[in-house]
Amino acid sequence: MMTTPMRRMARLLVAAAAGVALLVGMAGTANAYPGAGDDRMTSTPTSWWTYQNVDATQVGNYVNMNGARITDLRVVDSSPLRFSVTMVKNTGSYASGWWWYYGVSMSQVTNYLSQNNARLISAVRYGSVYAVVMVPNTGTNAKAWGWCDTDFNGIGACLGTTSRLTNIEAYASNRFVVIFVNNNEGLGWCWYAGISRASLNNVCGGQSVLDVSQNPDGTFNVASVAQSPADGRVKDFTTPTDLVNYALLAPQDRPLFVTPYVTGGTTRWLTSFRHNS
Repeated sequence: MMTTPMRRMARLLVAAAAGVALLVGMAGTANAYPGAGDDRMTSTPTSWWTYQNVDATQVGNYVNMNGARITDLRVVDSSPLRFSVTMVKNTGSYASGWWWYYGVSMSQVTNYLSQNNARLISAVRYGSVYAVVMVPNTGTNAKAWGWCDTDFNGIGACLGTTSRLTNIEAYASNRFVVIFVNNNEGLGWCWYAGISRASLNNVCGGQSVLDVSQNPDGTFNVASVAQSPADGRVKDFTTPTDLVNYALLAPQDRPLFVTPYVTGGTTRWLTSFRHNS
């Protein structure tokens, strides 16, 4: 049971603790950050879509219909397999090669990363397999990075002292899949695990929220980063339609992810918005 929020300020990749699955990737050439694949750090206006409780075929159809690429993928039901998926138009500032896979083992993910010379931008575990999204770790997307499947204490071991967390997804009690990048830009950032919904409203003094997930006990996990001006604001809604309608009000916003959660027996949909106008 996680009852005490923890914040980590990170600076260097180190070896993982025992029992922690760790993969670290290194970028071949340093480039200006963020790149086209780093949509959570970018507020350039673009077309976007989010779909709830859809199967893999539907996801593929929506990608093709919209000329889009997936930026966030979450499993909302493992049998039958259903996703919450968020996309952006794969053009302009967001144009990037990309791949997505589901029902794959950790070794398969590792092989795909090597085969595609890629890094992860979204990863969740369901059962003993993963659903992941990756972009080429080359050109403007190149970034030293890593990911872990670990427990609460293992997250700190994965991060070390030069990295910052970008994604944190819970899949069981005290079990997480996390993605992190080297923080050579020196950005302020923080992460918490096991906090209340109310605490998400002012994470680390109003930093930009990059990712949120819910634990089996109803608490939340969050990763954020300091940006000027601050962006990435957490809100939740009674229906996905309400979320979309809110985002389209002037000035328009773009959801980075959509994660359904249950409170008091009722499902709500939570996101972090970036400006999109």
